[in-house]
Amino acid sequence: MGSYTAELMNTEFYIEVSDQTTPGWEEQVDHWLRYVDAEWSRFRNNNELDQLNRAPIGTELVLSPPLYDVLRTADQYRIKTQDRFSPYLKKALEQQGYNRSFPFSSSESSVLESFIVEENPYVFKEDFTVVKKTERQIDLGGIGKGYAVQGAAKWLQEHGAVYGLVDGGGDMAVWSDGEKQWKIGVSDAWDSSRQAGVFTFKNASIATSNRVYRSWTQGTEQEQKHHLLDGRTGKVLDSDIVQATAVASNCAEAEVAAKMCFLLKEEEREQWFKNEMPDVHYLLLKANGELVPRNKGKNNTKLRTGRGSAFH
Repeated sequence: MGSYTAELMNTEFYIEVSDQTTPGWEEQVDHWLRYVDAEWSRFRNNNELDQLNRAPIGTELVLSPPLYDVLRTADQYRIKTQDRFSPYLKKALEQQGYNRSFPFSSSESSVLESFIVEENPYVFKEDFTVVKKTERQIDLGGIGKGYAVQGAAKWLQEHGAVYGLVDGGGDMAVWSDGEKQWKIGVSDAWDSSRQAGVFTFKNASIATSNRVYRSWTQGTEQEQKHHLLDGRTGKVLDSDIVQATAVASNCAEAEVAAKMCFLLKEEEREQWFKNEMPDVHYLLLKANGELVPRNKGKNNTKLRTGRGSAFH
């Protein structure tokens, strides 16, 4: 059994793999995660994402293959969700007060600019080329971290790890040789020492979105804000959901699915998932304490709900 830990992307990464993994895997994975941390953060200047955000409209750029792929993946989910999920929310997040890396508890007021939803913010061409057609700027955020987690897991599987876990602050990709089974506890949003449920699976990815942890007050009126925005309006979304944990086939999809649990109205949520993400499982925690499970996928995931001592 081998393991790796690091503080990157403003979170703690933990990786656990089987002994068959190629020697030196820690350096390779560390290089990948540090690349993502350096080049995809919206809080860094002069990295590849910043250069893309500062490029004038109409610019044609050749991106690195990973950035091209994650941006195209995010844009495809934007289309799939009819702009509810969007990677083009950097300016909107900054105007809502999320203009620096956590932790912080308050921010100054800002004037909200007009928010326009464009049909094709970027044109994706061959050979990792994009054409920029928008003034809106990119924040890869959770989907970027999910993509990084899944990329590390894929590389490790290709290099001998017959089972393993890649955990980036609760965004996880796990896999098994068929014998090992993973139990992943979901912390209660109100009390991290307790669990709201436990997912059991052999091969899957999991992501959690929570509107309590990354929240702050803005302006002299102390308006409460959080980091989950509606991609159609650029505004902080209003939902009775406090926390959403989703299990999917890959971590990027799990990230989007968790956010969609907030973005969809209760009466449309089940039908949307049935049509668009039928194999996704989720566990929602409402503000009134109610737990809402969905355990209808086909990837042999099991879900046990009920508050109890935290799972270890």
